[in-house]
Amino acid sequence: MAVHRLKSWEEFKQKFAECGATCVFYAIEDYPLGEPPISLRLLFTCGRDTYVLSDFARGDYMRLTGIPIRPGRGGIPYVFYEDIAAFIRRELGPNVQVVDFTMTTFL
Repeated sequence: MAVHRLKSWEEFKQKFAECGATCVFYAIEDYPLGEPPISLRLLFTCGRDTYVLSDFARGDYMRLTGIPIRPGRGGIPYVFYEDIAAFIRRELGPNVQVVDFTMTTFL
């Protein structure tokens, strides 16, 4: 049972394919050092191991994945499920499940 922190989107894609995973979980979190202050954590499991990629905002896009950041409620910058799912399915395959686990990180 190990957690593997991946450094690039290419590494994430490679490990995902090697594992034969079918589901990506994500969490949107506050990151005070970002501009805007958003981070996106993508992860998948392979056996008893977990692979994690942390991505941070850089302007209107996430730095590693290029997923867009758009105005949400009240004009606050946000990363939307639709954009995350479209990116994941375009990059990893149309049948990949994309699951939001943002709220579970607070428990």
